[in-house]
Amino acid sequence: MSETKLKWHYLPAETDLSKRLRLTAQEHKRAKSVVVHWGIQSRQNILKALLKDQEENLHSLLFGKNTCSCGLVLEDDGMTTVLDLVLSNHHRNPVTLEPEFNPHFRGLVGKRLFGLGNQVQTDRFWDNFVVQNVGTMLKGILVVPLSWRLVREEQDSNQTK
Repeated sequence: MSETKLKWHYLPAETDLSKRLRLTAQEHKRAKSVVVHWGIQSRQNILKALLKDQEENLHSLLFGKNTCSCGLVLEDDGMTTVLDLVLSNHHRNPVTLEPEFNPHFRGLVGKRLFGLGNQVQTDRFWDNFVVQNVGTMLKGILVVPLSWRLVREEQDSNQTK
């Protein structure tokens, strides 16, 4: 989808994730049912993923295939792909909230969000995207970097001049 046609916005900035994570972990003591524990664990896993991305200044997928861990949300949900999100020029540094035109992206995420059984759909979307678009075969072995960055053509031509 064309970058000019995509509607986007940012989620509210996440300021003190460490404190929110501690408070969420303490909620387990007051929970009265397994369902409540699952909800708390789900929130806790999202906060951990956000905190890790923030600490390492890496971007990855959260909350479906149209939301980045930096808070960027592509609004055209049914028409956007993970590629549209990655290629967007609207990423921001999650700590300083300054625009980040050349962000670093996380490699495989594995099973980091809460779900019963295997990976949840969001983690599966990200890992599939990374394997298909970033991974490469070396001597018959699939190799995926721990983090990666887009190299945009405009930057290449500016650097060679």
